[in-house]
Amino acid sequence: MAAIDIKTLGRSSLTGAIAQAWRVLSRFVLTPIIIARVGMEGYGAWTLVFSLAAYVDMSNLGLGLAYSKLTAECVRQQQYARLEQVLGAGIAVIVPLGLLGLGVAWWLGEPILEGLRVPPALVADAAFAVLAVVAVIVLRMTVGCRLEILAGLQRIDLAFRLQVLASVVELAVSLPLLLLDHGLRGLAIGYVTGQLVIFAAASHMVAQRLPQLRISPRHASRQGLRELLSVGGRFQLLSMFNTVMGQGIKLMLSWLMGVQWLAVYELADKLVELGKTASEAVIAPLMPAFASLRAGGEALRERMLFLQGSKADVLLGGTSFAFLALFAPSVLLLWTGQEQPWASWALQVLAVGESVMLLTSIVSSSLRARGQVGLELRWAVLNLVLSVVLLLAFVPAWEFEGLVYARVVARLISTTWYLHVYFRASQITWGEYLRATRLPRLVLLLLGVGAVMLAARAALPLPALAGVSARWAAVIDVAAWSVPFLGMVGYGASRLCLSADERRHLARFIGALHRRRRDRASHGPPEVIVVGPSDDPVVEAAGVVGRVEAMSVAEAGHHLSSGATARVVLVVLPPDGDPVALWSWTHEHRPDLERALAFVGGRAHPLYAERGLRHYPRSPTAEVLRADWRPAEVS
Repeated sequence: MAAIDIKTLGRSSLTGAIAQAWRVLSRFVLTPIIIARVGMEGYGAWTLVFSLAAYVDMSNLGLGLAYSKLTAECVRQQQYARLEQVLGAGIAVIVPLGLLGLGVAWWLGEPILEGLRVPPALVADAAFAVLAVVAVIVLRMTVGCRLEILAGLQRIDLAFRLQVLASVVELAVSLPLLLLDHGLRGLAIGYVTGQLVIFAAASHMVAQRLPQLRISPRHASRQGLRELLSVGGRFQLLSMFNTVMGQGIKLMLSWLMGVQWLAVYELADKLVELGKTASEAVIAPLMPAFASLRAGGEALRERMLFLQGSKADVLLGGTSFAFLALFAPSVLLLWTGQEQPWASWALQVLAVGESVMLLTSIVSSSLRARGQVGLELRWAVLNLVLSVVLLLAFVPAWEFEGLVYARVVARLISTTWYLHVYFRASQITWGEYLRATRLPRLVLLLLGVGAVMLAARAALPLPALAGVSARWAAVIDVAAWSVPFLGMVGYGASRLCLSADERRHLARFIGALHRRRRDRASHGPPEVIVVGPSDDPVVEAAGVVGRVEAMSVAEAGHHLSSGATARVVLVVLPPDGDPVALWSWTHEHRPDLERALAFVGGRAHPLYAERGLRHYPRSPTAEVLRADWRPAEVS
C-alpha cells in the first residue's frame, strides 16, 4: 500500500472552504444584479431554466460518485483497462440520454416554457438558456467526468479550485453581458463559458497525471457498466425523488401562477438553504461516528450520540431559522435592494417546516451508517405524495400561500412519521427524545426571545439617518439587533438546554479547538491521523511517519469531510471491533484515502485481504510503521 504524496497535505481543506465561501458570495452578489437588470420575472425564468435542466441531470445515475470511487480503486491497483471500461460505459450510457434531453430542449423548449407561463418576451431567451445549460450538463457527464477523476486521484483540492474558477469566469462574463442588456442569454453564456473553461482545465490535469488513460465510449464493456451502476444506486434513487419533489414544486408554481411568483419563492428558498449550513456542520462527522460505534458493538454510546447530536443539530439549526424568520424583511432588503414582502412571509413560514426537518438529519446519518436507506426512501416517497396532494388541495384556494402551506404541512406530517418509525425500531420513546434534546425548552426559549425582540424593535426603533438608503438602513437594523438576539439565545440555551457537564465539555472543546488551530498554524496540518484515544501507544509510534494528531471518530469525520487528506489514517478498533462500517464510510465519501487507511486492533476480518488494507493486530512499533509507510527511508 503506497503512501500518499505529502505535497497534497492541507490543500483540500483550505481550498474547499474557499470554494464554498466563494460560491455563496457569488450567488448573493449576482442575484440582486439579475433582479435589477431583468426584473423578478427574468429572475424567475432563470430559476426555471435550472429546474428544467435538473431533470436531464437526473439521468446521471450517480456516475460522478462511481467515477471517483472506481478511479481511486483502479489507480491504486493499476487497473487502467478496467477504469477505461467503466468510464467508457458511463459515456456510452449518458450520450443517448443526453441527446434525448437536448432534443426535447430543442423541439419543445419554447412550448414548455410558454406552458409554464414565462412571459412571451422572455420565452426565446429562456429557451436558449435551457438548451445551453442542458448541453453543458451533458458535457459535464461525459467530457467533464475528468473532475470526478481528479477527486479519485486524491486531488479534490484541484476540483475545488476549478469550481472557484468556474464561478469567477461566470461572474466575469455574465456581469458585463447583463449590464449590456443581454439578459438571460448573457447569463447562459456566462454559465457555459465557466463550465467549458474548467472542463478544458480538468482534461489537461488528468492527461498530465494519467497519460496512459484513454477515455472513450469505444472502451465500454458490460462488466464496466455493471460496476458503474452498482455504485451509489440506492442513494441515487433518493436523489431522484428529492429532485422530483424540489424542482416539481417550482414547476407547478410557475405553471399555476407565473415566473414572478417562482422568483419570490426562490428568494425564500435560497435563504432557507443558507439557514441549513450551521446544522450541516454538526451532521457532517456523525455518519462515520455512528459507523464506528456500530462496528464496535457499542449500542449504548450510539444511542447517546444520536440524542446528543440531535440536541446540537436543533440548537444550531433552530437558532439559524429563528434569526432568519425574525429578520426576514431586513435580510431580503439588504440582499436584493428591494422590499420583498411575499418572500419575507414565505421565509418565515418555511422556517417552521425546515426547523422540524432538521430532526431527520441525524436519523438519516444513523441509517446510512448502517447501510440502510429503505426507511429514508419511504419517507421521501411519503413527502412527495403528501406534497402533491396538498398542493392540489391548497393552491386553488390560497394560491401562493397555499403552496407554501402545502410544503410545510407535508414536511411536518412526513417528518413525524419518519421519526416515529425510527424511534420504534431503535426503542427510543418520544419522552426520552424530548427530555434528552430539551427540545420543548428550546422552542419556548426561541419564542420568548422572539417576542422580546419584536417588542423591543417596536418600542425602540432605530433613528432614521439622513442620506442613508433603505438598503443600508436594513444592514444597520440587522447588525444592531442581531447582537442582543444572539446574546439572549446563547445565554438562554446554555442555561436551559445544556447541562453543567455539557457546558464544561463545550468550554474544553472550544479551548482544545483554539489550541489545535494555533498548533496547526505553526506546524501545519497533521500528516498522520490516529482515530482513537490520544494516550494510545500508536500515537507516539506514528511520529516517525509525520506529525500526528489523535482525533475522535466525529472529529476525524468532520476533518476528512472537509476535503483534508493525510499520509496515513490509523483507526484504533476496540477488541471486538469490525472494520466494515468505517471502511464503507471511507469508500463512500473519501475513496482517495483508501490506500492511506489502516486498522489497529479489533478482530480478524476478511475485508483486510479483500481490499488490501493493512491490519495491525497489536499496536505497531515505530520501526514497523516506518517500514510500512516510509519505505524509502529504510535501508
